[in-house]
Amino acid sequence: MNKRKFQVCNGYLLEFDQLARLLNVLVEQSAAKKLDRGFLTEATGLTDRHVETLVSMGSAMGLIRPGVQILSPAGAVLAKHDIFLESKAGLEWCHYFAASRPRNLVWYEVFNTLLPRERAMTVAEWTQVLRNQLSGQYSEATLKKNLREEVRFVTDAYLHRNFSRLELLQQTSDGRLYRRRYPKPAPAIFAATLYDFAAVQSLSLVQVEPLPSTPGSPAMLFAMDDETVRQNLEDLHLRGWIRYESTHNLNQVRLKEGFTAVEFLTAHFEERDPSGKPEPIKENPELPLT
Repeated sequence: MNKRKFQVCNGYLLEFDQLARLLNVLVEQSAAKKLDRGFLTEATGLTDRHVETLVSMGSAMGLIRPGVQILSPAGAVLAKHDIFLESKAGLEWCHYFAASRPRNLVWYEVFNTLLPRERAMTVAEWTQVLRNQLSGQYSEATLKKNLREEVRFVTDAYLHRNFSRLELLQQTSDGRLYRRRYPKPAPAIFAATLYDFAAVQSLSLVQVEPLPSTPGSPAMLFAMDDETVRQNLEDLHLRGWIRYESTHNLNQVRLKEGFTAVEFLTAHFEERDPSGKPEPIKENPELPLT
């Protein structure tokens, strides 16, 4: 596992208009193989620290390639079609990517450890659980200040910023946080997350039953139960984007060659079918898949 990134936000909140400002500059410099922060600071008119943080946030969401500070392939798609990240589809992808990467320490732990727990907790309780978990790995001063900032960054993004449109994170009247099931992502986006998850795990065959409880899986990150996962997979199967094998004691997804996560993302925003080499599905439409 790559070294985990404790600080994504550096004390800033996720301001999507400011991130769009940076993405616009990166679009204008799409031919560049590497950009330095000094250039980005001058081009955006923002402070060096603010640009550093926006690059960190954009990298966490899979939009910017860290180190070289240029658009990733997925970032190029979203910068072209949804630069302010206002569509649910764009937010679905960015949420999945950011929360699926263990490198994004707090973001990952929130959606893969804290929210799946049965007991809803307050922000203060979240912070204490993470402090106990990370004790000894970081200084007490770092945990006291930066951990609180990182937790605030994530909760603010999902309760008050664009990510609130997904309604994934909810809060009770007494301040306890819990997750809400997200039953129906855009089909092409769900396919993109599934293909990305499989690529990260180096899988061509995904077992379905463990998905809702597997950290980093789209089922876990969209709080899907078994039935919801099955319904979404059947939809992708009928579209010819995967082969969902659910007969003869099988419950698995076979991914198809020629399809990639970025192609599904692009196809969604271009309102077309993804390019690939799908195999024809030969089955009686009157019979269920199971």
